[in-house]
Amino acid sequence: MKWLRARIGRVAAAMTSAVVSDRASILDAYCHAAPGPQNALDVFAGEWASRLPPPHDTLRAGEALLFEDTRLQWAIDHLGGVRGQRVLELGPLEGGHTYMLDRSGAAEVLAIEANTRAFLKCLVIKEIMGLPSSRFVCGDFVSYLRATTDRFDVVVASGVLYHMVHPVEVIARIASISNAVYLWTHYYDEAVLGASPATAHRMVDGQDVVHDGFGHRLHKHEYLTALNQAGFCGGSRPFAYWLTRDDILGALRHFGLTRVETSFEQPDHPNGPAFSVVARR
Repeated sequence: MKWLRARIGRVAAAMTSAVVSDRASILDAYCHAAPGPQNALDVFAGEWASRLPPPHDTLRAGEALLFEDTRLQWAIDHLGGVRGQRVLELGPLEGGHTYMLDRSGAAEVLAIEANTRAFLKCLVIKEIMGLPSSRFVCGDFVSYLRATTDRFDVVVASGVLYHMVHPVEVIARIASISNAVYLWTHYYDEAVLGASPATAHRMVDGQDVVHDGFGHRLHKHEYLTALNQAGFCGGSRPFAYWLTRDDILGALRHFGLTRVETSFEQPDHPNGPAFSVVARR
């Protein structure tokens, strides 16, 4: 038995050694460069979507111009500005729109982010850019909308509606806490999505539902291999439900946001048809 115990001990030691050698050293998490903003950005190297605005545009991050987004600027202009207003932002991603709202004079921006890595990236941006009127909180904004009694002058929900499992409920709850909303979103169009190899395999048959008196059709969109991407910025489930353009506008009007303006129509967007909407009571 002594020889058996010795053999078991050798096998266990070999397994432990293999595990340790396969695991990155904790020392790899240390930064050896002099302090600077690039070090913080590099914590999420390869995951950034956004390019920082001047004077930080020489820093390495992403390429999307979300800190200089003409869609959001259009919304701010059509809302008559946000100076002195209280803004709720749903899904800030990397803080680009938060930055624009803050710089446009919002009295307060409460930005709710459920993706924990995106939340931490927002904190990096706040440290680099300085956003004195903005606060990032980590959590599910749908849960917040269901529970809050707070009210806001405007809700900004850019790039989030098509990641929802209950999109009409989200519209209804936004309308219950604010008289104005800005949306940028993809929408379901069978002819467009079905004709594109990039999107056709992601869409599943729809289902007819009713929420608070508003009948609509939900179209299931599955993330599939996108879930394996380090910079994934979708919803918290393996799928979401898309609405048609008409159902998005119909839901806004049904729940009282009847003054609707649209722009940035992109029926040929590579990820699916998209548009911007400002809706007010």
